[in-house]
Formats: sequence, C-alpha cells, structure tokens
Amino acid sequence: MKLKELRKQKNLTQLEISRLLNVATTTYNGYETEKYEPTIETLCKLSDFYNVSLDYLVGRDFQNDIGYLTQEQKTALQLIKNLSSNNLSHAISFMQGLYINQ
Repeated sequence: MKLKELRKQKNLTQLEISRLLNVATTTYNGYETEKYEPTIETLCKLSDFYNVSLDYLVGRDFQNDIGYLTQEQKTALQLIKNLSSNNLSHAISFMQGLYINQ
C-alpha cells in the first residue's frame, strides 16, 4: 500500500492520520507495515483524504487501463466539476470541437 508515501508527501505523522481515522496509532502503523488490513470504510476515508483512487491507494497500477487519468486530466475534470450548468454546456461544445479537429 501507498499509505506511508502519501502521508509523508503531506508531512503528516502517523498520530495525525490515526486521529483522522479514529484508530490507535499502533493500528495505523500496522496498516502502513501491512501487519493489519484496514476495512473498506477506512480505505475509503484515506482515499478521499488523499484524493486518490482506491486502486492507487492499495498499489494497483492501471496506467494502461482506460480508467487511469493523468494529472492534467484530473485537473480538467476538477475544473469541469465546478462549472455552472451554462458554462458546462459551453465547455462540452468547445471540447467536442477540439476532439473533431485533432
């Protein structure tokens, strides 16, 4: 699992993450060392917190899978997600034009 890597990227301690999850620090340490397996509920919390997919979190790498998104694609989707309905319609039309002309 990528728990330790993600935690260190955010400069957080095991204590901080264990509090977020409402588990003992020793339990969280067990998740990082793969001594214990977190529940799906805990994995979902971590996935949401780190803004990564469950597949990424548990070390499944699907770079060649259609479900994999690059960072640029994730950024584009985040921007699209925050558009008003009217602007979303404009963005879709614009993107369709780009797609046709490529």
